[in-house]
Amino acid sequence: MITQEQLNALYDADVVDQDGEKVGALDQVYIDNATGDPAWLTVRTGWIAGRRCFCPLSNAEIVDAQIRLAYTVEMIKGAPDIPVDRHLTEDEEEQLLEYYSVDEGPAPSA
Repeated sequence: MITQEQLNALYDADVVDQDGEKVGALDQVYIDNATGDPAWLTVRTGWIAGRRCFCPLSNAEIVDAQIRLAYTVEMIKGAPDIPVDRHLTEDEEEQLLEYYSVDEGPAPSA
């Protein structure tokens, strides 16, 4: 599991997919309300007007100062469009958990 300290050291790091292809840059980390552990991250994709995509951190790892996610770049960029400027609602989290085929997850907050 990636810790908050590791993520702090990787501020604005590149986020890559399961094959090492660049997805974008680390944007925000959402914390599990119950444990305080990092649960989700958002990735800034594209250039100036790119979008921000949620992705679970449950299977992520740090490789060569990059955050490697356990999904393809296409899947990450195709994630549901959920606002990143507030806490995730239960419905939004369920939508993301279903999209990424995660059985159960924490109730993260920004």
